[in-house]
Amino acid sequence: MATKVVTSLLIVIYGVNNIGKTTQAQKLVDWLITQGYQAEYLKYPIYHSSTGKRISSILREGKEPDISETDFQTIYYENRKEFEPELKTKLDAGIMIVAEDYIGTSLAWGSAKGADYKYLRKLNSKLIQEDLALLMDGERFLAGKEAHHLHEDNEALMAKVREIHLRVGKELGWKIIPANRPVDAVFEDLKKEVLALLQKKEKK
Repeated sequence: MATKVVTSLLIVIYGVNNIGKTTQAQKLVDWLITQGYQAEYLKYPIYHSSTGKRISSILREGKEPDISETDFQTIYYENRKEFEPELKTKLDAGIMIVAEDYIGTSLAWGSAKGADYKYLRKLNSKLIQEDLALLMDGERFLAGKEAHHLHEDNEALMAKVREIHLRVGKELGWKIIPANRPVDAVFEDLKKEVLALLQKKEKK
């Protein structure tokens, strides 16, 4: 199928850990390609960068980091900023990006752990903003938990982060997708939201 020429899009899938984001993001990329679009999957944070390696080290030490949550979320911002030239290059080339986590992840996690929400909003407002945010909401699939991860055994924190994701999503107009259903049913709802945006963009 010939590649379609459309306005490039940054689509972000949000949600707590172990909710199925990776599966759905990759399915969405595969589907976009079958429809003739250039599309790539991207996961934040970008772990191969210097800031990404620091984030990974903190998350997987198994103890609370010896820095404030505000400073930790600033490293996440720097990680996104560090990758932004490459992201812009891809978008300018007409590649659709389906990202797992992005700015909203810091808004939810950072404020859940004590960082100032208004500060996080202002800091991250300097970055490229997503065209479509999809929030997968539901109970976590615990079989996917990562061992030795700083947060994944903290159910109280996960519940708080889920609640704040919903609050942020309502404020910012994210599309809420119930996650505790068959994979294909969830995907159809995600695809419906993406199709609606594509149709809107291509009419302009």
